[in-house]
Amino acid sequence: MEKLVATEKAIEVIELLKAKHGNLVFEQSSGCCDGTVPMCFQADDHYISSQLVLIGEIAGVPYYIDKHQAEYLKHMQILVDVMEGRGASFSLESAEGFAFLMKSKVMK
Repeated sequence: MEKLVATEKAIEVIELLKAKHGNLVFEQSSGCCDGTVPMCFQADDHYISSQLVLIGEIAGVPYYIDKHQAEYLKHMQILVDVMEGRGASFSLESAEGFAFLMKSKVMK
């Protein structure tokens, strides 16, 4: 079982964002604003904090997560999905009418 996976719809939105914005990066921080929501940014303009760890890639896009969340989720599979509607984030997909979300389940 892979640690990090995405739905087909999430991959479609990622490909749309790559076509519009170029290199991307996902960050799932533990901050006050959407702390457990995957947020997608242009990679060239985004600073990766030393508090984040790389846990894999989705559709060729690096996915970083807060190191404390990574520890908490170490036995979980992370599924990135997308829903229609604007999320409460600064993530690129919001302008396209989508919001990324994260689901998890115990890895066996």
